[in-house]
Amino acid sequence: MSHAPSPEWRGVADGPHTVNTLAERLQGCFRYSMNGKAPPLGDPVLVSLEAYAYWLAKGAPVGVPIPGRGYPKLPPPTLKADYTRGSQVYAQHCALCHGTDGQGQSSNGKSVFPPLWGPQSFNWGAGMHELQNAAGFIKANMPLGLGGTLSNQEAWDVALFMDSHERPQDPRFTGSVESTRARYHNSPNSLYGQVVNGHVLGSP
Repeated sequence: MSHAPSPEWRGVADGPHTVNTLAERLQGCFRYSMNGKAPPLGDPVLVSLEAYAYWLAKGAPVGVPIPGRGYPKLPPPTLKADYTRGSQVYAQHCALCHGTDGQGQSSNGKSVFPPLWGPQSFNWGAGMHELQNAAGFIKANMPLGLGGTLSNQEAWDVALFMDSHERPQDPRFTGSVESTRARYHNSPNSLYGQVVNGHVLGSP
C-alpha cells in the first residue's frame, strides 16, 4: 500500500522555507524525538505509519480543530521561568514516574516512562527542547492522568528545569555549538548553547 501524502510547510525543521512530506516528517520523529535512525523513504515502517495516520484522519472535518488534538499554546509566564521553582515542581509532580535523575523507568528492557534528559532522551533537535513546546505539552498532559492540573507558571518552570539538562547532540551539529545555535536554535525558547549551572548546554 502506498499513497502520496500532502506536503507540510515547515519553517524551522531543516532551515527556512522547507516543505516536508508526511514521510519526511515521520523520519524527523525518529531522528530527533526518538534520537534514533530514521527508516529510509518507502520503508514498510514509514508506509505503515503513514497509513495509520491516514486512517486516524478518515472522516475528520477539514479546517476544523479536533478536540484533543495537539496541546495548548501557553501565554508567556507571569514570572520569568525559573530553574529552582521548576526543580520543586519536578520533585513534587514528575519524579515519581520519570525518576529523581530524569532517566525514566523501564521494565524488561522496555521504556515505561521515558527519560527526560541524559543519553537516552530526546536530542537537542527535538521540538520538546524548546520551552514553549515543552510547557504546552506538560500543561495538557502531565502528570499522567492529571493533565491540566498544573498552573501555566508551573508548566513553564518545570519545562525550563527539564530543558536545562544535557541531552544527545542535535544531529545537525556543525562542529560548533555557537554556530549550530545561530543556525538552528536562535530563539529565546531554546537553551541550546546557553550556560546553565556553569555548563554550556550542547557542548561535549
